[in-house]
Amino acid sequence: MPDERVVTPFWVRVVADERFRDALIEDPLRALAATPDVTVDTDQLRELDEMERDRRAEVIAEVVREVHLRGAVARFGQIGDDGRLGGGSPG
Repeated sequence: MPDERVVTPFWVRVVADERFRDALIEDPLRALAATPDVTVDTDQLRELDEMERDRRAEVIAEVVREVHLRGAVARFGQIGDDGRLGGGSPG
């Protein structure tokens, strides 16, 4: 029977798996080595690994926020002038 292992794209796993995300912030190479079902661009991994920990945490948090915001906008509409998703504009 063929190996039907599911491989997850790197950034999908980062957004979806808080434990992986935390491990990635602490030590990107170790986190990836412990998670063999993730595919990643080597240049992106090298860039993350070369960052200082605090900078890496900022970059990863920004990606997660952006993905969640885009998902919310796709479901509920743009952020209105009143600051709410799907919020109205002044008349």
